[in-house]
Amino acid sequence: MPQQGIAHGHPIVDITTTSVGRATLITTFRSFLRQVSHSGGYRVLVTIDPAYDVPESETEEVLEFLASLREEDPRVREVVVDRLPRQVGLQGALGILLARTTSAVGVHLEDDWEFTAPVDLDLLMEELERHDSTQIVMTNSHVARGGTFERDGEVTPVPGSRAGLLRLTSASWAAHYLPLCPHLHRTDRWAPTIARALALTDPLSCPDERVRERLVAEQATSRHSVLWTPRIVARDLGREWLEKRGRYKAITPSHSLAPQESPLPGRGDGPLELSRSASLLARAEAVVPGITQTFQKRPENFAPGDFPAYAERGSGAVLWDADGQGYVDFVMALGAASLGYDHPAVSNVLRERLGRGTLLSLPAPTEVSAAEELTAAVPGAEMARFFKTGAEACAAAVRLARHRTGRDKVVMAGYHGWHDQLIGQSPGVPRAVAALGERHALDRPQDDEAFLAAVDGQGGTVAAVVLSTPYHRRLDEEFLVRLRESCDRAGALLVLDEIVTGFRLAPGGLGQHLGVRGDLVCLSKGLAAGLPLAAVVGPRAIMASFAELRVSTTFGGELLSLEAMRAALREYARDDYYGHIGRLGRRLREGINAQAHGLGLGPVVVGYDPMPCLRFADDPALHARRARGFVAGMARRGFLMRRDVNFVSAAHTAAQIDAALEAAGEALAEGMAESGGRPGAGRDA
Repeated sequence: MPQQGIAHGHPIVDITTTSVGRATLITTFRSFLRQVSHSGGYRVLVTIDPAYDVPESETEEVLEFLASLREEDPRVREVVVDRLPRQVGLQGALGILLARTTSAVGVHLEDDWEFTAPVDLDLLMEELERHDSTQIVMTNSHVARGGTFERDGEVTPVPGSRAGLLRLTSASWAAHYLPLCPHLHRTDRWAPTIARALALTDPLSCPDERVRERLVAEQATSRHSVLWTPRIVARDLGREWLEKRGRYKAITPSHSLAPQESPLPGRGDGPLELSRSASLLARAEAVVPGITQTFQKRPENFAPGDFPAYAERGSGAVLWDADGQGYVDFVMALGAASLGYDHPAVSNVLRERLGRGTLLSLPAPTEVSAAEELTAAVPGAEMARFFKTGAEACAAAVRLARHRTGRDKVVMAGYHGWHDQLIGQSPGVPRAVAALGERHALDRPQDDEAFLAAVDGQGGTVAAVVLSTPYHRRLDEEFLVRLRESCDRAGALLVLDEIVTGFRLAPGGLGQHLGVRGDLVCLSKGLAAGLPLAAVVGPRAIMASFAELRVSTTFGGELLSLEAMRAALREYARDDYYGHIGRLGRRLREGINAQAHGLGLGPVVVGYDPMPCLRFADDPALHARRARGFVAGMARRGFLMRRDVNFVSAAHTAAQIDAALEAAGEALAEGMAESGGRPGAGRDA
């Protein structure tokens, strides 16, 4: 397309807009027409893609507005709307618009921007020609985040620019972009470049990233001068719209909506079909020592023969087993699936990251951002180190404590992983190593006093006290305050193992929940909502000593998990996540206990609200026998539970809890009938 004279003769400018039918488009166009001065005319090209499940009434309002746009502003000479019958995504919508555009100069808008300051489009068109630019971006609050246009070395003025335009240097995160945010472009350069980039790159990645990827790969960045207006003239309405409606950025059609309410299993209480599970078990026995990688997932921990041994997939709070049967799940990947399975906020960010590498040869910027966001989320945390498992995080915290104190002894309560120094007396653990750790159980309230006495009695020999809460009883604030005081007197570090309780009771787990500070906090499970990630966080005065230790892991900087963590932290912060899982967990606990009471049983569910724990008897063997029958009965009715601690996720619904309560009543009655009607001995919380 000829370039000469593009800024002269009152030209018609094509405005291309990809829309999903939301009413933010009305704000976008009205603010654009009000704030942008132009002596020529506009031809408006709009696609409406049915993403995000926008209500029909809202889309009809948008269509009526577009139909009246020529009357509203005489500069609008033509409006062409292509309402698509199915979701095609940004790539498909752009392809349609590129095929329809005819003007030498175009403006591209999405349907979710508001113009907040005047823009002289005629002047920008002159600048586009004068500086031989492909694109002039109308700078907005989203791309300017983090001081992009303020930090030294990231931006330089364009010499001779009447509009005061800026050019980003290679030091800027946005260098080499042809961004799709509001901008003016030369169609003969912009359109084929965008079309080629979207055709040759991964459709699951962010479109802006895909364009930059091709420009860099084809060494074409020098041919595409991108300039920016010197001040912010627009703001992003899209994220606000999505958050209000519980929607998520659309990367693929299957991940554009809010998590749908997971269905209730449509199955009676008949026997389960477990033939494929049985076949997989037989194969695993030949090649996988112990059947699986995780002890707590072994069949003997559930109800062998009456409980699925293998799962195929999950969505929301529903899990499908290897034989195709669906269940409302309260195991939730042993608590790691805190947001539910395949949550769009996490899945979308993984799709964006794929194609750029998941583990690089040098530290990635995400490592820095992830540490900043994690320390901001956990009170008292100033620095963070990342690992892959909770056991690894606890082992690192113990090593740091020994280095800081010059002592070897560690006093522990709870399970902190399988490493030699944490597991206690166990086959394969050297006796000399096991002797360095003193383990205590906190099964009963009187055990708390014995634990405190053990810490006080060790004097100045203890490097660290490592605590994770029992699940069948709640520790109280007084105990944790006294433990904090004992550690201070002994000069030992208090390491709070919040592997399970972090981002469940509170971001910082039990310590934050009870208002007591740990010197180091270990996190995992819900940290990345199901991706393999763990961390140790704490104050800079202690954490900085990690730099003096040989604590290193190749996969600590693996980027998918770090990006998933960042997405999960935003979900925890913006929703009523903690209130939701607490209310539903309490409803489950109180409801099952009411069912048990009606059958002459004591309480059978105890512990913390978001993680209700089955407790049929104090005697472990008796509890295991009764719990086995109960979880088998629940599985037959379409609900998966563990024989001890269970987990409520953000994806669970009140309807699922109510259905689980009905099933629990039947399963408890069934267990009573099988035992001859003898009541069990439950315990109070």
